Amino acid sequence: MKHPKHKSFVDKSISAALSEIEIYNKPDFKYREETFSILMINSWELLLKAKIISENKGDLKSIYILVNKIGKKGNKLNTLTPELNRSKNPKTIGLPKCLSLCEVPPINLDQAVKENIFLLMEIRDTAIHFQHADLYLSKKVFEIGTASLKNYLTLITEWFNYDLSIYNFFLMPMTFFHEFEAIKSFSINSNKEQIENLLKYISEKEKQSPSDESKDFNISLKLETKFVKSTSTESLLVNYSTDPDAIKINVQEEDALKNYPYDYAKLTAALRKRYTNFIENNSYHAIRKPLMKNKKYCKTRLLDPNNTKSPKKDWYSSEIFKEFDKHYKK
Repeated sequence: MKHPKHKSFVDKSISAALSEIEIYNKPDFKYREETFSILMINSWELLLKAKIISENKGDLKSIYILVNKIGKKGNKLNTLTPELNRSKNPKTIGLPKCLSLCEVPPINLDQAVKENIFLLMEIRDTAIHFQHADLYLSKKVFEIGTASLKNYLTLITEWFNYDLSIYNFFLMPMTFFHEFEAIKSFSINSNKEQIENLLKYISEKEKQSPSDESKDFNISLKLETKFVKSTSTESLLVNYSTDPDAIKINVQEEDALKNYPYDYAKLTAALRKRYTNFIENNSYHAIRKPLMKNKKYCKTRLLDPNNTKSPKKDWYSSEIFKEFDKHYKK
């Protein structure tokens, strides 16, 4: 069976993404952030080219740089032909052109994805000027890179229905970043001015688009280091004890519901905003009600916890959006 022409671009894109993660997560690698930004950009360019080719029914010319043919008399003709490189192969468009083609219909690339890629490009372009000893810049690359991988996973699933759950698509922070490290850049190289300019640019972009994990796409995701027993409420085991020397745990009302921020009205409003074809009808309820049985998506609690006869209310997790994505169009 003949594979569609865009598939090889998608496969190469995934290979680049896996390579950048593997290199970034090495315990001791002196060119970590620089290499990651270069490979992540390469991965994005291949993915966007795959999408452009797919939208143009497999026509590879859609990613070629086209120029006017030259006639026998040296005059330009109206016919377009691919521009060739030194080895006589067609030149393809670069990442900026890919982004401009993808931000318009029918692809409509989210602005946050575009801004995130531009930040990676700035890091790549400045890569030659900084060293790994600049801890604050390393932290920024981690936050931007984490957002970029999250954006990447969302789009490769949405565009090509690829399931990358078999891979560990995450970046490990290689150190703990404390408050004093966030005060200023600790660059030790001779190009500190270039680093400061880059950090200022990143800061301005982050102010324009603050980190928000509830969104599908972000330009950056904040890194916070905390020491906890577990990040999963389902895996945390607690036993009641009357021992006066036992560790005391105080659970507030907001702790119980922080992972379930949507009641029915807020959930429905969020879905209406998220999808172009969403209607609050029987089909919607037929999808929602079975999901309510799964504690991952829905938690039911008494309005008065001290009264077993109190009315109940359902609260929904943002995880439920992934299930609705299978039924509605964004």
